[in-house]
Amino acid sequence: MRITALLATGLLLLGGGVGMAQTSGATTEAVPAPPPGGLTDAALKQMLLDMGYEPKGLSKGFLIAPKRGTWTINIQLVLSKDQSKIGLNANLGKVPNPETIPAASWLKLLVDNGNIDPSSFYFDKDQKKLYLHRVMDNRAVTPAVLRSQIENFSENVRDTNADWKFTD
Repeated sequence: MRITALLATGLLLLGGGVGMAQTSGATTEAVPAPPPGGLTDAALKQMLLDMGYEPKGLSKGFLIAPKRGTWTINIQLVLSKDQSKIGLNANLGKVPNPETIPAASWLKLLVDNGNIDPSSFYFDKDQKKLYLHRVMDNRAVTPAVLRSQIENFSENVRDTNADWKFTD
């Protein structure tokens, strides 16, 4: 009896790792559960609201626009597919002709990456856009932890501004 109860509990716990989510179509797909103490999309949105942000839904994640002095920084917050990470992204602008940007300018961004870790610059060649990106674990996320990440990320955007001014 005790072994059966333990097996049933173990199967319940194992099965609890994956939930079913209704998509916009008629089919359902497996969506991993967030790690212990991690956020779902709904919980992330609610936490952002409780923190005083006004999250706008995107096709993936949410957009917030914190104001810091004269700056308004648009930040996308998005959960990874397996819900183990939260990504913060800032679109820094278009680079219509990346090959015309001097190598010294790209080198500055690479050097900046070492100074702003865990944030980093990346260039999307298809969209011809420069982004700043940061990844954090989706575990034990509290409002204080999330606010700290958003503040540090915003600071990275502002502190490196002179090095990505070549964007449109």
